Order: sequence, then C-alpha cells, then structure tokens
Amino acid sequence: AYETQNIIPIAATVRILDAATGAGIADVTAVSSIGSSSTTDASGSATIDVAAGQNFSIQLEKEGALDHLLFGPAGQEDFDFVTFLATDSMVNMVTSMLGASPAPGTGVLVVGIDYDDLSAAVGASASIGSDHDNPWVIGGMGPAFGDTIPAGGMGMVAFPGVAPGDVSVDVAPPQDASCTAFPGNGEMPEVPVLENQVTVIAFHCR
Repeated sequence: AYETQNIIPIAATVRILDAATGAGIADVTAVSSIGSSSTTDASGSATIDVAAGQNFSIQLEKEGALDHLLFGPAGQEDFDFVTFLATDSMVNMVTSMLGASPAPGTGVLVVGIDYDDLSAAVGASASIGSDHDNPWVIGGMGPAFGDTIPAGGMGMVAFPGVAPGDVSVDVAPPQDASCTAFPGNGEMPEVPVLENQVTVIAFHCR
C-alpha cells in the first residue's frame, strides 16, 4: 500500500518508560501517521513503520495516561525513540509539587535534549515560539521550574499551557556542542501541539 503513496517505510522502534521508575510500560498502543500500529511489550518497546525523509508522528495511547504524540523529521535510516510516558499520577504529582495547573484546552510540549549516547545534555536550554506557562525540568530533587537541563536530572524541558497549533522550537546547546532535530538532523520543523495531549520531540547533541 505504501507504493501508491510514494512512501518508503523505515522502522521506528519506540521504547516507552515510566518516568518514576525507568521501567518499560507494556500495552501502550502506538500508531504512526502512515497507519502502521503496534502495542508495546513488557520492555516498553514496539516497532512501527514511518515514512523515510518526511516528518513523522506517532500517537501513543494507554489507559490511565495522557495521550502522547511523538514528532520529528525522519531520515533515511531506522531509528529508536526512547520516551517517558506521563501517567495521570505523574502529572498530578508534578502539578501539586509545582503548584501549577495548565489551563483547560491547552497541551504540553516536551523537548528532550540528550547527547547521542542518550545522556542528558546538561546546560542546554529550550524555548518555544508560543505563549506557555512556566516551563519545568526534572532535577535530582524532582521537578523544578526552569528551561535548562539540570545536572543529575533528566534531559527534558516541559512547556505546559500551550495553545493548540504548530509551534517553533529552539534549543541552545551546551557549550562547545551542537544540537540537531532527532532523528533526521537539521532544524526541527514546526511542532504540532494538541488539546489535552503531550507532544514529545527530541534533539540530539554532540
């Protein structure tokens, strides 16, 4: 069927982890924008097809968690996309610890920034071209407000309270490094934010 759409499929393996424990999350349904679908196994992994050389989106759904959308520019090679899933309990914990609850009808944009070896790109910061509530990060002591990856924490910055639509994202790399959109490298295209969903994108630095 892909031939009729001029699509060359490549394999995207998503690995979905519990942010609280780091363990894989089973039974997450993953559906790509070209209609390929799979369900994660006990390790949190599922492999689906996306179109080579085009922007991909992968919808993640699981009972008891917010819907997530993985997005980015695909290259020509198969790739692995490791992400955390924000369960309802985790969202409630962050919301209560930070005392911030996003406006109804908005979405969350999570910007992952790692080195190619998946270690957090400490010192990198993210900004987006749209109004948002205070961004937050997860450091060694838990969630804290900020837009810069902390030492000893996770390589991600979350922007809550973003109005639905396409949003530009910029990353300032750590000193002496450069960061590109994952997996296809280059610039990150405008990123879709959806109501009551979490969009996850990734930059890799070297």
